[in-house]
Amino acid sequence: MKKKVIYGVILLLCFAAEAYYRWNFLKEIVPFPWAEFWYHTLNYFCRDLLLSWVVIFLYVQHRRIRDRVKRYFPVVVTGVLYLADAFFMVSYLELDPGFMTTLSVLAGLFNNIVLVLLAAMCYHHWPNRILKAVYFLVYYVTCILILGDGIYFWNTSMHVESVLFDNLNIYAAKGILSTTENWQLGLIGAVLLAFIPLFRVSRPRRQKPNLPWSLLCVVLFALGLNGSYLLLAEGVYHAADSVSGLDIEVDMEKSRKPTRAMVAYPINVNFFHKAFFKTDKVVHDPWKYQERTLSEKDKAALEELGILPKQKIVPRKQSAYDRVVMLILESVHRDYLHHYNPSIPADATPYLDSLLKKYPRIDHYYSSAVPTTQGLNATFRSQLVYDKDLPGERQPSLFRSLQQAGYAGYFINASSRYYANEYREYPAQFGMEHYLAKEDLGNMGYKGASGWGFHNDVMYDVALKTLAEHRGQKLFLVCKTLDMHQPYPYYGYTYAEMPEDVRDNGTATVCGMYWVDKTIQHFFEEASKQGLMDDRTLFIVTADHNPHSGGEYKTLVSNPQDKQSVAPIPVIFISKNLAPLAELDGSMYASQQDMAPTLLTLLGQPGPPEFLGRDLLQTVPHPYALGYFGGKAYYYSADRSFVATLDEEKPDTEEKDALANYIMYGYVKRHIEFMRKELIG
Repeated sequence: MKKKVIYGVILLLCFAAEAYYRWNFLKEIVPFPWAEFWYHTLNYFCRDLLLSWVVIFLYVQHRRIRDRVKRYFPVVVTGVLYLADAFFMVSYLELDPGFMTTLSVLAGLFNNIVLVLLAAMCYHHWPNRILKAVYFLVYYVTCILILGDGIYFWNTSMHVESVLFDNLNIYAAKGILSTTENWQLGLIGAVLLAFIPLFRVSRPRRQKPNLPWSLLCVVLFALGLNGSYLLLAEGVYHAADSVSGLDIEVDMEKSRKPTRAMVAYPINVNFFHKAFFKTDKVVHDPWKYQERTLSEKDKAALEELGILPKQKIVPRKQSAYDRVVMLILESVHRDYLHHYNPSIPADATPYLDSLLKKYPRIDHYYSSAVPTTQGLNATFRSQLVYDKDLPGERQPSLFRSLQQAGYAGYFINASSRYYANEYREYPAQFGMEHYLAKEDLGNMGYKGASGWGFHNDVMYDVALKTLAEHRGQKLFLVCKTLDMHQPYPYYGYTYAEMPEDVRDNGTATVCGMYWVDKTIQHFFEEASKQGLMDDRTLFIVTADHNPHSGGEYKTLVSNPQDKQSVAPIPVIFISKNLAPLAELDGSMYASQQDMAPTLLTLLGQPGPPEFLGRDLLQTVPHPYALGYFGGKAYYYSADRSFVATLDEEKPDTEEKDALANYIMYGYVKRHIEFMRKELIG
């Protein structure tokens, strides 16, 4: 009874301490955010409660722990190694040290040692050399994977299997090795040698453990721990979503879920799963669509939609610009700008709003795909379906066309060059001559990169320097930012430095957009000061895709149609010479696939016949926006909008059937034509 009272008092003190700390942290905010106060207080108190249960369990079992540590010492080594890796990932990803993060670490601890534990149990039940060798192999491989994965994660913010098995070849292996410093390779080698003598196995006892009972306990514990983690991950999000005043926490919690999963999932199991099952393809089985054709009924429906007949693109006789600078903002929805959405505070995006009023824009410009790589595929290759099975170096692109015309092609990327194997994929697929990423900027002397990459201010500084170096020359420069990416947005300013209506809005997105707006303003002010804004330079401000669906849509975007996976993004054309853009209709519907044909026409270059998009400077009877994501085709125009599922047996309308056939017919046709050329060659 006395112990229970002491435990209760300790818990009350913990609750009071968490409440006091949170009160001091939030007390300057007016009005006081009570919902946020109680949310964080309960979050960290539940963490304290969970950790206290772990401590109590270890105390109750302390007499058996010494024996179990001795018997299963390699399992303990594996667990300690994982905990070191997990604590590093939690810190590196800037996860909150609350209840769900703690639970994810505990789940990850068990999930990463369970294979070693099972091997140990089998050896101690059936002691022989073969099972001992299996035990050592499972232990050693698990240690190698945890250690190697941790160092790779340190360098790239990604798990190693994401790159290795996405493109299983010598280049993938080279890419992984190239991320690792020599001292890191030396450390890996030294630690791996140390793991061998740490494989200390006690002599099996005459009284063997009850294997069936032990296995049952392991299974039940695995189901209970992982089931609790998965259910609570959803439950916490939905609980927060139902409480007024927790919009920021809902957005952050949505972004934390996949990040915590990186901590909770077993590294060894996931590694071999990726090795044998490739699951990252955009289209898993393209050939099941090969029998699709365009019937006369399809063609008639596509003509009504404005998709057919394909527009004949006629380039200008002379290039309108010598330099094109494209600033691609990460995850920015059109309605994140006050100009389009009055619910966004005017102080959040004043400069972007001024650009929209002064320069040509397209108000109904849609993303053609999600996520970033697919959005860039639409922007640079005028295609809807991204498929790495087709060799990218033989596919036409905006970069390749402009570089053949004498333009220097630069792509400056805020994230790691090894994220999703981009250092190899992007130049091969999109054809940019110069590819600079986080590591390259670091070698150039830039500091302050986060785990994700460099912030907007650094990116724009690099873009300005690159533009200045090509003064008077032909240049196509793309600068891809990162600061609105989950689990951001990155604010760049303290709470006190932001305008009152921005900081009191209650959404993380608005605070992030304030930083986006200020850095864009600085970029253009510096460009003007340095004389880089002239008649022969065109600037384009746009986004890679609309944000991932979730809380931000619910709170900031009112139109249900614009909350879908394919949704409007901003696009603004900025230059001292706007005459070439006089024919641009800002009210028409368009999408990312139209950007490449439009720029090529503007710069006096022919558009490759493989491009699906149209020239936005030419008037068409029925302008439309087209997108593809997750096996669905999206269509938007002034008089209609719909979503067509590509593998639906009986679409409910002829236009849906026609659009699905159009997407897959073109996609498969491209495959067949390429394969035919390969066979002939």
